[in-house]
Amino acid sequence: MSRKDYIAGLDIGTTKTCCVLTEADLDTGSVDIIGVGLTPSSGLRRGVVVDLDETTEGIRDAVDRAQRMVGNVVIRSVVVGVTGEHISSLNSRGVVAITGPSREIQASDVERVVEASKVIVLPPEREIIHAIPRGFAVDGQDGIKDPVGMAGGRLEVETHIVTGSSTFLENVVRCVQRANLSVELTVLEPIAASESAVIPAEKELGVALVDIGGGTTDVAVFTNGEIYYTAVLPVGGNHVTNDIAIGLRTSQEEAEAGKIKYGCATVDMVSEDETFEITSLGADEARELPREILARIIEPRMQEILQMVRAELMKSGYLDLLPAGAVLTGGGALMPGVLDLAEKILGMPVRLGLPRNVGRLGDEVRSPIYTTAVGLALYAARYHVEAHEQERNSGLKQGILDLLRRIFG
Repeated sequence: MSRKDYIAGLDIGTTKTCCVLTEADLDTGSVDIIGVGLTPSSGLRRGVVVDLDETTEGIRDAVDRAQRMVGNVVIRSVVVGVTGEHISSLNSRGVVAITGPSREIQASDVERVVEASKVIVLPPEREIIHAIPRGFAVDGQDGIKDPVGMAGGRLEVETHIVTGSSTFLENVVRCVQRANLSVELTVLEPIAASESAVIPAEKELGVALVDIGGGTTDVAVFTNGEIYYTAVLPVGGNHVTNDIAIGLRTSQEEAEAGKIKYGCATVDMVSEDETFEITSLGADEARELPREILARIIEPRMQEILQMVRAELMKSGYLDLLPAGAVLTGGGALMPGVLDLAEKILGMPVRLGLPRNVGRLGDEVRSPIYTTAVGLALYAARYHVEAHEQERNSGLKQGILDLLRRIFG
């Protein structure tokens, strides 16, 4: 029988906490979503924990909701997404010599060269979250994805290194632990989101992932199948909500509801006769306003967010080298008109990013708000499958050696 693992992805956001429970078949590599939990959250601000109790309660509630959909599975560990303006990234190189008599590159040599690339100067308050090999070179020949088994005397690697504040990361872990869970992995959210929303062919061509969340907007650039650049912008959908609350003199809750129901990213999409109702602070009854007023508040902020994304893509050096365009995901991607506005500002094709290949509950999570949580589970599942395959191959190899010893020993 196939061996199966249960993996939970936990997306702790500024406005919501989402838990996605998956069942991974380690022999076939297939992943099936079997439980989903979504609950409002207010314990984070721009990816940073500001209230331990609120964040812990949101985690506990989201996990409980996901477990109740299954019944017979208890979630004990989760894969957690991290983001925030404290996140930074860089590309680093590592070099090692191959000293074995056969000059054959072993898996241990790959581990050594990746470790060498991680030797960078970091302030004591920062730590490495990811060190992702982008490509290897053997004796100067680059473009190699897996050098194991090849012959050579010099192995090089270019690694994408993501770092974050140790304090902020520790606070996220503490919230998870206070909810009686352990953290299996911490994963940068745009990397996780790309697992579920971006297809491999797009990563090969060159693509930008833009995840517009409540408190942050995450940007990731992929080329030749690997990640090249990541950035986290301290703006998101909550800034749009705040603009509406100030502009229309209403509460944050009323502004958020109006944004979701009547919001539009461009004024051009709104007819002159369209109206909406909103209750001002201190008023007993709602007042009717032209929908155009709402769009005129939203459009400048969405333009600003997308212009900041464009600036990051320019900084990466890949703004004009992304044939696959951009994939827009996150709750902010649901607003009518945002895809057209993004195409205009970024100057490239833009499509909506939705979770893909997610099994029986696919319809339940077919929304950009679930992209990161699904991606977290898929990211971890891939490593579970790879580890199982290595274990199986190692066991098979040992079995063959034992058989030969019995025959010829």
